[in-house]
Amino acid sequence: MIPSLSNFYDRYTNGMYYLGHASALAVLDGKKILFDPIVLSQPYADAWVFYPPQIVDPRWYEVDAVVVSHIHQDHYDLPFLRALPPHVKVIISGNRPSFEEDIQRAGREITVLEPEKVHEILPGVKFYAVNHETNGIDSSAIVFNDKFCLYHGNDNYLQPASMRKFREINPKIDVACIPYAYIHWYPFLMEYEPHELDAKAAESARLVNVYLDDCLNSTEILQPKITVPFGANLLIDDGNMRSEINLAVRTPVEFADYARRTRPDLGNVVQPMLAGDYVGVGANGELEMTQAANYEIEEYRDVAQAFLAARPQKAPPADGAPADLGRFIADLNDRIAGCNAPIDNMLRMELSYRGDKILVEIDLMTYRAQLVTEFTPGRPYHHFKVDPVASAEWLSGKRFEEVIGSRRFTLKRVPNLYLPDLLRLLSTVI
Repeated sequence: MIPSLSNFYDRYTNGMYYLGHASALAVLDGKKILFDPIVLSQPYADAWVFYPPQIVDPRWYEVDAVVVSHIHQDHYDLPFLRALPPHVKVIISGNRPSFEEDIQRAGREITVLEPEKVHEILPGVKFYAVNHETNGIDSSAIVFNDKFCLYHGNDNYLQPASMRKFREINPKIDVACIPYAYIHWYPFLMEYEPHELDAKAAESARLVNVYLDDCLNSTEILQPKITVPFGANLLIDDGNMRSEINLAVRTPVEFADYARRTRPDLGNVVQPMLAGDYVGVGANGELEMTQAANYEIEEYRDVAQAFLAARPQKAPPADGAPADLGRFIADLNDRIAGCNAPIDNMLRMELSYRGDKILVEIDLMTYRAQLVTEFTPGRPYHHFKVDPVASAEWLSGKRFEEVIGSRRFTLKRVPNLYLPDLLRLLSTVI
């Protein structure tokens, strides 16, 4: 049993307990609603790690309801959902057919609620959700009674007009868990020519600040008493807290400092809560916040570095039969056979597998994949260099989406163009 959770339960019947990353527990008149718990799964082939570690406690199986915001692996723990007792409601916001179909495979009853409509999910407990305007994936929600309201934003970056809908439903939002960072591969894992490195640095800074400012703008719209900078307690498990990809994701402590410097009117609202911290409604009706630690910026990165460095580094399987490359190429061609919209680009996949370099080339004009000894010159291309762990995963039959999710690659594209159709192919077909 986690002592901080016991203390929270003993002291409060209304409030929020933070499990870490994008997981939060709302307690409303003693009724317990758990958002996006990750208990039995590890996201993206165990390539990422939570720091501080997610709070895992047997009492998560005793809650009244579990809300799952969307299907991404750092929010969606199917083994845990299957293990929940039958009386625990599993709730999603509807109008996302593919998500509904997937989660219903969990083998238990799912409560699908119409978005942008207030629902009483438990006696005295109301729920209201807004789906992302365009992507068909994300959803944010408030859960509330007359004493406490929690906004759970997962990693849903809504437009201002959509954000305002929550305060139209319930003007008083006590705690808002708002995303402020995204572990994006672009441009941090992109390979640039030496003369392009300044442009890469500028684009990196721009993208980071877009998400930081979005969180502050959302805070201004929602006007919560406390904003929890949300969803960045997930690190690439590469043993280095100061690797380029981990530095790209600002820590909650860094974001709180950014808020104080750039928006002093909101600086005191932003609180860098970490796993095991909590907020409760006190006897006088005021919010009371309990935090186990208050870190300085570099102190937090130092502690996280010690955590990452102590973990064993991942390696691909050393035994078992080697991948059947002929079968792999045949299966790959079967998957892309239905694609009929030509893209003037070559996908170059440079794999590192059992000490060998394997080159796979996919011509997106003809949608044919083949093994090659050298890549075809003179064509526009996306050149992926994939590390041994992710190479073994893809050759074993996993989708390339898993490689992208693991962030165990670098990419060079010539010309350096954003091609949505190509990226969609990588994440949904290949």
